[in-house]
Amino acid sequence: SLVAFTAFVLDLSMLGQIFCITPSQNAFLVWGAFALLLAYTYRLKLLLVAGISCLMGYLAATMGTWCGLYWLSFGERPENFIVAGLLVFAAAFIPHKSQAEFANIYRVYGLLAALIAILILSNWGGGSYLPWQTRHIEYVYQIAGFALSGVAIWLGIRRGWPGVTNLGSTFFVIFLYTKLFDWWWKWMPKYLFFLLLGCIAVLILLVLKRARGRIKEVLS
Repeated sequence: SLVAFTAFVLDLSMLGQIFCITPSQNAFLVWGAFALLLAYTYRLKLLLVAGISCLMGYLAATMGTWCGLYWLSFGERPENFIVAGLLVFAAAFIPHKSQAEFANIYRVYGLLAALIAILILSNWGGGSYLPWQTRHIEYVYQIAGFALSGVAIWLGIRRGWPGVTNLGSTFFVIFLYTKLFDWWWKWMPKYLFFLLLGCIAVLILLVLKRARGRIKEVLS
């Protein structure tokens, strides 16, 4: 199936060159549809990830063209991937009767794309569509990163989704580390910085463990 998908991508690209077809983001849609067809037919998680990646590329490029960008420049606006990632995350709530394990991939992969895009914008506000000062844009996305990570942790524990919980916890620590680095790295001794960082990480683990225990008690 992986060889078939690779050959399909190469064949479609070659046909476009032979017949001088203008390149567009629509190729992502066709590639994604073929990958999803293989994934759902043979229950292949790797092809599902490939299909989701192609569809997110199509959505991001299409939104970029709506905003006046050339479709190949969609990577310059990470906000396109926030919308695409959240749509993929929402697709997990569509019933998957014969492929129940696919829902977790939609959740984790869609949330991963959105969080990575927010992480980029929290440190590079110049890539945003927002007509604000770069510093203010970065502050907004830093807050959004903490908020989305926290919601992911809560939702993962509440619904029993360990992948979502672990992903939210990882990005919460990453966002926290970047802020602590901005605040303390230049003036604080390095050994003290890493000591405080380790203590904060342990504290976060204890809080998450306690919150998980309380939620389990409520559910039981």
